[in-house]
Amino acid sequence: MTPFEIIAQTTQAIAANPSDAEAYKQRALTLCQMQQYDEAMQDLNTLIDILHTEDAEIYQLRGTLRMNRGDKTGALDDMRHALDLNPDLLHQLNGEFKTKEKGHC
Repeated sequence: MTPFEIIAQTTQAIAANPSDAEAYKQRALTLCQMQQYDEAMQDLNTLIDILHTEDAEIYQLRGTLRMNRGDKTGALDDMRHALDLNPDLLHQLNGEFKTKEKGHC
């Protein structure tokens, strides 16, 4: 399935069920891969702020986007929450906060 097909499919799923956290997550991941960072951030914010997800991967991804946008405090808050949810992430975070090209997920 192409990224555009995934976006279309997840957008349909969200229209049918605005509480479909998995559809938001898949769309956010796909948007991030497509370098559509603003749109990905909107879905991540919806997952966290509206749907109240407790998915460590979502917090980690939003933390990475925030860091690359210069929001170090927000990034740190998200990464701490991700680690609270899944302490095993510490091994994956090695080097996570090194400077990357702006916007990368």
